Amino acid sequence: MADGSDLIYVKTNIAGYFFDAFLDMEHTSEMKITTHPVQQGANVADHAYLEPKTLRMRIKMSDAVTSVIPSQFTMAYTKSVSAYRVLLELQASRIPFRVHTRLQAYENMLIKSIVAPDDVNTIYGMECTVTMQELLVAQVQTVKVSKRMQTTGSTDGGVVAVKKPDASILSQLFG
Repeated sequence: MADGSDLIYVKTNIAGYFFDAFLDMEHTSEMKITTHPVQQGANVADHAYLEPKTLRMRIKMSDAVTSVIPSQFTMAYTKSVSAYRVLLELQASRIPFRVHTRLQAYENMLIKSIVAPDDVNTIYGMECTVTMQELLVAQVQTVKVSKRMQTTGSTDGGVVAVKKPDASILSQLFG
């Protein structure tokens, strides 16, 4: 249990980091639907698509308790400052990560925003709101259009004839 690999699929975490508390989460899944009229009988799937999923989490860290994984938040002078720096590094790296929650596991997430107030209520800890958005990933595949091989090395483009344009009325009158 020292590395936390057995906790990844059990407890809520962001990219394998286990914070002290997740106060609330807001899961958003939206469908973009065309505002243009759709012909009756048309395939409606062509007129609606899913937007990237977003997840907003309110996280809390306390300097008074030890971490779930002891070596996770030790880069700064307090656990809460370390946790904030971890979030900033995840955001700056721009590398998609996995987020696991009670309702759903999200793949290919990036941190869109981090809001962390620093006041008298957070002097011995951190409370922040992290908004993450799914990065849509597509796989490109090369498809051969024809099974027949091309029989010639080049295609004849034909002959291009140069035709002198007709003179305009002004040039005919004034030379």
